[in-house]
Amino acid sequence: MILNLIHSVVFGTPTLVLILLAFLFLNLNSRFIGIRKIGAAIKAVFKSDSNSGINSPVSAAFVSLSATVGTGNIVGVAGAITLGGPGAVFWMWISALLAMTVKFSEIYLSSLFKKEGSVYSYIYKVIKSDILRRTFLIFGIIAAVSIGNLTQTNAAATAAAIALDGISTSNTAVRFFLGMAFFAASFLLLKREAAAVRFCEKFLPLMAAFYIILCAAALFRMREAVGGVFLQIIKGAFCPRAVTAGAVGSVVKAIKPGVARGVFSNEAGLSTAAIAYEKNSAEPEKAALFGIFEVFVDTIVLCSLTALVVLSSGTVTYGEDLGAYTTLCAFIGILGKRSLPIFCLVVCFFAFSSVIGWGVYVRRFAEKLKISPAIILPVYCAVCMPGAVFKTAAVWQIAEMGSIFMMSINCTALIKHRESLSYKQLRYKYRGHGKK
Repeated sequence: MILNLIHSVVFGTPTLVLILLAFLFLNLNSRFIGIRKIGAAIKAVFKSDSNSGINSPVSAAFVSLSATVGTGNIVGVAGAITLGGPGAVFWMWISALLAMTVKFSEIYLSSLFKKEGSVYSYIYKVIKSDILRRTFLIFGIIAAVSIGNLTQTNAAATAAAIALDGISTSNTAVRFFLGMAFFAASFLLLKREAAAVRFCEKFLPLMAAFYIILCAAALFRMREAVGGVFLQIIKGAFCPRAVTAGAVGSVVKAIKPGVARGVFSNEAGLSTAAIAYEKNSAEPEKAALFGIFEVFVDTIVLCSLTALVVLSSGTVTYGEDLGAYTTLCAFIGILGKRSLPIFCLVVCFFAFSSVIGWGVYVRRFAEKLKISPAIILPVYCAVCMPGAVFKTAAVWQIAEMGSIFMMSINCTALIKHRESLSYKQLRYKYRGHGKK
């Protein structure tokens, strides 16, 4: 009860408004560099040498994407639609476009200030207290355990239980087995950071391509409905009552879940990107482009595909957060029951990818806290077992509040360094004067 009250205050509408204002300021300051550089970001990824080692920006990008591309891209988007209607997707797009600049800024500053001893040097200039610095890193580990592990394994176990049992989501044996499998596989990969990074670099593109093909097959079957879905999204953004039969009664109710999904699905503002790019060897202005690409893939591509499939299926029930069931019913309604095991595999792949990506973060957070990875990683991996079996609502609330703490400090630091992120300064860099 008390936790729910605190969470509703900390994670309420005023907080989201402040986050959006910070995001908007950073975009105005740089003249929307995230949007202007989308083409350059995509080109930078495909022109990068994939064999340049684990310290390359492309490897860092895939580690970061592995952490961000989780079950939220499947379950979270559907939850936003059921709570905010089709219009929530429009506001998800708007917030994601703003988030591109924020993630760009994090990576740019962390790479720029890395020579001062830490990728978080740009943040340490804002928080002088050693206690606050350590608290910031501890909340990073808490976010990894909860957002990157507990909730991911729980969603994967729920999908596995549905697929194998067909009706019940409480098949404890299935859940425990999946938790054990996640524990063993993640522990083996995370023992060596290079192996984990290589896994993210090779596995993520295959996983994303598989999901894109699955969504494309569903949308091809519903191709006559896709045009109407886009009209629903635009109309629902400004008049949600008309497209949800009154279930979503105001624009604010459409905006809040859409913005929350757009902001938190790609982790822009959370500062985890700084950890992902800690060991990259590229110039700041080049590495930062990969942050734009991450947000584009995570939200504009993958989240949008989920939204289009869900809305084109015509199976959405508005007014209650039934994310996992909504997405599952959408795929079954379009592709039939044979898509159930495929859907289960996709959810498990996304969840495991997130566990590995966040596991790399845990290792690096622990090193900064002078905690041996040999101590922290077994604990982190073992969390997969209770995460698969038990409900994680309370842990998720704590994680979201911790995320707000990290985001508030990080956004303050980004705004403090606004001169380095100004349009004039960045234009100078990208014209070649600051590059080798």
